[in-house]
Amino acid sequence: MTNMKLSAEVIHLLLKTGVREFCICAGARNSPLIETFYKNPFIKIYHFFEERSAAFFALGRIASTRRPVAVVTTSGTAVAEILPAAVEATYSSLPLVIISADRPKSYRGTGSPQTIEQVGLFSYYIEACFDLDEENTHFSLKGLSWRKPIHVNICFTEPLIDQEAIELHAPLTEERVKFPETFPLNMVDEIQKFCEAQRPIVILSTLPEKSKQSVLTFLKLLKAPIYAEGISGIKNHPELKDLMIQSGEMMVNYLLDNKICTAVLRIGGVPTCRTWRDLEDKRKDLPVLSIGFNHFTGVSREITHYTDIDDLIRVYIEPVKIQPNEYQNKDKKNRGELLRLFQKYPKSEPAMIHSLSRLMKDKRVYLGNSLPVRMWDLAADEDLIPKNIVGNRGANGIDGQLSTFLGWSQKGEGNWAIVGDLTAMYDLPSLWITNQLDAEDINIVVINNKGGMIFKRIFNKNIFLNRHQIQFKPWADMWGWKYENWTEIPQTVTSGVQRIIEVNPEEEQTDLFWNEWDKYVKG
Repeated sequence: MTNMKLSAEVIHLLLKTGVREFCICAGARNSPLIETFYKNPFIKIYHFFEERSAAFFALGRIASTRRPVAVVTTSGTAVAEILPAAVEATYSSLPLVIISADRPKSYRGTGSPQTIEQVGLFSYYIEACFDLDEENTHFSLKGLSWRKPIHVNICFTEPLIDQEAIELHAPLTEERVKFPETFPLNMVDEIQKFCEAQRPIVILSTLPEKSKQSVLTFLKLLKAPIYAEGISGIKNHPELKDLMIQSGEMMVNYLLDNKICTAVLRIGGVPTCRTWRDLEDKRKDLPVLSIGFNHFTGVSREITHYTDIDDLIRVYIEPVKIQPNEYQNKDKKNRGELLRLFQKYPKSEPAMIHSLSRLMKDKRVYLGNSLPVRMWDLAADEDLIPKNIVGNRGANGIDGQLSTFLGWSQKGEGNWAIVGDLTAMYDLPSLWITNQLDAEDINIVVINNKGGMIFKRIFNKNIFLNRHQIQFKPWADMWGWKYENWTEIPQTVTSGVQRIIEVNPEEEQTDLFWNEWDKYVKG
């Protein structure tokens, strides 16, 4: 089979399977694929000069479109650049399709230029690998779960462009395999028994959009205290507001330490909060029931875990036996103390996050690295609810966050990202895609605290902090973005622009805030 025909057949099958967008990184070896895309302009493509940003952008497009998206690379180390996004896609259950061009199989192990061992490169972080060439052209996607990436490796011989590119047609129907849903009756029994025997606190983390109504319905029946991470997307939802903990993780610890709650019911993705990590040691004997959307439990010890989160809507449950007055008055008092500290130290990082959140009512919000995630969970205004909140939290810290955000941004919506300074520097090429974006209202807030300050309260050694004096105006100028520097958070902002907002908390105020809050929590 010719290179061009093999390229056309691979792309055609992916189109039939539901892939509608391709992020391409053009090179010589993948030129048969690139020529096929240009022959068929009905196929939506984004072009990139480097692969890591392309792959993380693809993750954002998957989250936005709820379809598999492909990233296309040339051979050699270009393929290796996809690994970080493949890891994130695996733990977030995002169907990333990796299409890599390769040199002929006879070159493997020779050290020939731009020849590496591409097959097996992604190891655990793919569901399937297809190693294709002119003799082995079998490529079928039937039977896949689409909960992990797939790798399509195509070996091309020279001449690379061995015939005219083939014209394709947009498929009229999709052939993506849909597996029949079965309702696990044992899950219903287990949940009922767990909630009758225990008094759980609910920890909510990342929720698929389609699952949110099921979770809301279930939690309204359960009436248990809820610690909702911002990336759950339903933090402070009006239907659950009376159950929501508003004063951060200290209240979770209070409920567990005082036996008001005697167990944890996790719903959604693996939580990012410290309490979840404490289940490995400090709270290793605490009963846990977990309901997610993939098989990852998030802890090393044995717990009961189900992956049927959408079926929660079919579960009828009696309310737990926890009286609201057992915790709500203390929670309100704690929240009052937080608000007092926000006013006392308005230029501290938590206070600035609190003020920032007020600008994001009915907006789409992306929370980047760990510090903004934790700050939002503690400090976001409880009365102003964004339209949606997401983040790459499967396994990710600071890698590719802005690329994913830009892929997730939507036209006609207000799109906001909050990231730290080191996270922004880690993804400086992300703005390459600017001229290919449909979304015009995009705000990237860089919390510039002059280093990785999440480590300051843990280690308090400069070697961990990576201190610097960098500002981000030259970066904005380089890509033609509007730039603003905020030492105070305004009450309103203009919309409809692509903007970098550098926010500069005062380190002294931040330290004073945490000193007072820590004393209050311990007291």
